[in-house]
Amino acid sequence: MKEDYKQIYYSLSDTQIKYFDEKNIKKLSNLGINSLYDLFYYFPRAYDDRTNIMKINELRGDEYVVLKASLMKIVAPPTYSRVKMVKATATDGTGIIEIVWFQMPYLRKTLKLGEEYIFIGQVKRGYVFQMVNPEFKLSSNQKKLDEGEILPIYSTSKDLPQNSFRKLMKEALKLKNSLFVENIPENILKKYRIVGREKALKDIHFPKNSKDIEEAKRRFAIEELLVLEMGILQKRFELESENKSKYILEDKKLLVKQYLESLSFSLTKAQKKVVTEIYKDLANGRIVNRLVQGDVGSGKTIVSMVLLLYMVENSYQGVLMAPTEILATQHYLSVKEKFAKLGVRVELLTGSFKGKTKEKLLADIKEGNIDIVIGTHALIEENVIFKKLGLIIIDEQHRFGVIQRKLLRDKGVLANLIVMSATPIPRSLALSIYGDLDVSVIDELPPGRKPIKTKWIASDDDREIMYDFIGKKLSQGRQAYFIAPLIEESEKLSAKSTEELYEEVSKKLLNYKIGVLHGKMKNSEKDEVMTRFKNKELDILVSTTVIEVGVDVPNASIIVINNAERFGLSALHQLRGRVGRGEHQSYCFLVSKTENATSKARLQIMEETQDGFKIAEEDLKLRKSGEIFGTKQSGFSDLKFTDIVHDIKTIKLVKEICVEYLKENNGKIENDYLLKDISEKFKEN
Repeated sequence: MKEDYKQIYYSLSDTQIKYFDEKNIKKLSNLGINSLYDLFYYFPRAYDDRTNIMKINELRGDEYVVLKASLMKIVAPPTYSRVKMVKATATDGTGIIEIVWFQMPYLRKTLKLGEEYIFIGQVKRGYVFQMVNPEFKLSSNQKKLDEGEILPIYSTSKDLPQNSFRKLMKEALKLKNSLFVENIPENILKKYRIVGREKALKDIHFPKNSKDIEEAKRRFAIEELLVLEMGILQKRFELESENKSKYILEDKKLLVKQYLESLSFSLTKAQKKVVTEIYKDLANGRIVNRLVQGDVGSGKTIVSMVLLLYMVENSYQGVLMAPTEILATQHYLSVKEKFAKLGVRVELLTGSFKGKTKEKLLADIKEGNIDIVIGTHALIEENVIFKKLGLIIIDEQHRFGVIQRKLLRDKGVLANLIVMSATPIPRSLALSIYGDLDVSVIDELPPGRKPIKTKWIASDDDREIMYDFIGKKLSQGRQAYFIAPLIEESEKLSAKSTEELYEEVSKKLLNYKIGVLHGKMKNSEKDEVMTRFKNKELDILVSTTVIEVGVDVPNASIIVINNAERFGLSALHQLRGRVGRGEHQSYCFLVSKTENATSKARLQIMEETQDGFKIAEEDLKLRKSGEIFGTKQSGFSDLKFTDIVHDIKTIKLVKEICVEYLKENNGKIENDYLLKDISEKFKEN
């Protein structure tokens, strides 16, 4: 690779560019721009197209526009603070607009009544349209107007105005061509008619026309996906190649057959399909990296146990990590006896284990005496060492971050990973689209399961009707959950909210036994309450979201989620999944008086569907996809030109391009510049 190209990743202080002094470098650093690469890829957020001048009567408000108008009035009104203001009224014959400048008192004398000016800035709608601190110039001085001038608009700071930023960008783009070498393989450029990198960089910052902008945007949309996909898929090619050469499964399935015969039910077609898909990956030497999605009660856990047994029979250890001690214990107790009869040793490992008990357990895991370990975050501790870990399964994966998954995966001799979720959160959905995760869907419920009826309770009258309905169901022997509002990072407030809800429920539903569960309680206390509820010693459980996962009470057929607007779609769907696990018709009530449009949309979605992927897609639209490389589970995607909801065709096309390229080149990336960009993108991950 040419040394010149590496320079674009160096600090700006190492460059010798006009205007790039210590002062300007600091200003750029405040914007997150620390290298030439950062600068080149700091794309405009919009464009000031001065050939497209709008009329005032065409304005809609909250838009960036170019206006040509004459000044009718100029004043410098007093303000309540020391901030100085100049206010002007202007017209273009179709309407009137108010223009305000702050901290520019000299404009009172500079601006001329009756003169026509070009104004460029953001319009806000009020009792009249208004522009604040716009760029402006005399219309008679706009020499380039007829030729056409499109200026980039950047997200800058007050100490680095648009004109100054543009000047810095122009100087940087004058650098020698070797800094703009092509990072997309030549055959891909030609086949898909993609504009070259150097031209695209110059056109996206200083375009001559709208066609330049569109072609540059298309190029960078493909480039950013290419860097992402190539990085992900190349790693998978390498892992699979290594797996084929070193670790060959004998494909024994006797234990699986014996386990399935011991069950009182048969697997559904959907469960069998998922198991077969994963068997096929393992048999072909592919590293399994798969999301298994299925609504609560669809049988994901049974699928996971089948696959763990399969790995054990083929001489590997397996791990199942759950987000709570309650859920881990539930998984452990559900299989311990059945697996023991098959000669398979399963043990539980949670944060509660201490002293000699834990030491003995860790020693047995290290020596390979334990076949399957079921546990919580305790599994990722440094002192947990496996002899031959071959499969990792993570339950309710939205509770775990990227780092936690990586820590566990690094403990294996094989990197096979299955993540299970009743609702793929937006980030999971995004990754599955891009190619990091294959997707298996269990889209079939076991026979006898009934859809959960969901109702949004928006008024006090509806709330009273709801309580009457619940009372009737409780009298028939059913049980109910009441969920207190979500209050983040405060166990005291969380406990208080359950107490308030307990008082309300006690008054509305007399003569029923009520238990309380919240985050301030000790694990032993939580387990005791849950056990009593499961054994029907309690009719009602008032709880915070600690019951979101890990509770399996078939007789509980009602869940009431208070202040439902405080929960995201994933959380609402998970909570709803606590019911509908038995033979009785189940009900979910979402109590909320919200007027917020986004919250209303969430509640309507919950009423309309129980489809996990549908909910994830809607959640994605409402919350955005999350940083693809970060540990955030929501927020804005780090992709600048790709909308993962609407650009599915482009995403699939780029994935196909990458797979084809890697197959042709035996998993190698021949373009050094693309390789460098990938390594920079993935270096902290």
